[in-house]
Amino acid sequence: MAGRTFFGTVRLAILLALLLFVAAGAWLDSRRSTDWDGPLRVTIYPLAVGADAATARYVAGLDKDSFGDVTAFLAGEAARYGVALDEPVRLRVSRAVRELPPAAPEASGALGVALWSLRMRYWAWRVAADDPLPPPDVQVFALYHPADGAHPAPDSTGLRKGLIAVTHLYASADAAGSNDVVLVHELLHTLGAADKYDPATGRPVEPGGLGEPAREPRYPQDVGEIMAGRIAVSAHEAVIPDSLEETTIGPATAREIGWSK
Repeated sequence: MAGRTFFGTVRLAILLALLLFVAAGAWLDSRRSTDWDGPLRVTIYPLAVGADAATARYVAGLDKDSFGDVTAFLAGEAARYGVALDEPVRLRVSRAVRELPPAAPEASGALGVALWSLRMRYWAWRVAADDPLPPPDVQVFALYHPADGAHPAPDSTGLRKGLIAVTHLYASADAAGSNDVVLVHELLHTLGAADKYDPATGRPVEPGGLGEPAREPRYPQDVGEIMAGRIAVSAHEAVIPDSLEETTIGPATAREIGWSK
């Protein structure tokens, strides 16, 4: 009995040490991702969902230039807040992934979500370890669905712990602009940006969810706050932006990602 108790204590101590190591690593990664003393390295992994041939062709044609509007938007917004980097976010596209990431639970409670998060982080770590590209700061798994309108894409997710985003997008040139909005929204989640919409209605919260909170008259807004995901056209109605040109990064989001105090 005494021997088992001793070894049980040792195992517990090792487990606690490992958990502390993982937590410390996550904290350091989070701090480094928002210190902005150099470009944030982001790797995008495009993946086709399903066996649709048109979707597969679209995904095969994606490269770094396909996400040029993302880098341009982030560079322009960073400059507005005085970030002294010409290239605050450096994007790369990798083909190192051949399988879809672990599916998020639909309704399994906090424990199920926590377990999925751990599986997702381990899976993403293996992807980075097998990728010939240098390890990124943030991994974005861009999952493309057929653009036939038959099935809505699932919700996208951005994880602060692990610096991982899973984005559900549509395989169509017509959807490229709205895809960029989703991608940037989830990317900023990994850096600590919070949602700025009412989860019950989907409408932007005021004033932080408005792209132009000081506008008079307040409505209609011309642009939307990127973390609100919509443009408020009235006090009760909001529309989804067609591209990043119709969005902005507001002061609250800028503070959350380390662009301002």
